Amino acid sequence: MKRNKILEERRKHVNPDVRKSVELSFQIVDRIHKILDEKNLKQKDLATRLGKSEAEISKWMRGTHNFTIDTLVSIEIALGEPILQVVQQTSLQTA
Repeated sequence: MKRNKILEERRKHVNPDVRKSVELSFQIVDRIHKILDEKNLKQKDLATRLGKSEAEISKWMRGTHNFTIDTLVSIEIALGEPILQVVQQTSLQTA
């Protein structure tokens, strides 16, 4: 893909926290799309299962939605698949 020089220059100045947040949002949306594809479902089906409008789900799926934990749990339940995986680490501190 050919990159726009102006956009790339601006991207260099984006706050790293914001960049990480946007990247995670896109990863979440990619995961939801993958599950929908695997289950041969459409965004309309997800909207119905969540009791939401198709327009709202469409907005979520653009990748800029700030998903809450509650929303992610609802999506996981509606699709019967995990969206996020949390890595737990044990503390190496000694008493």
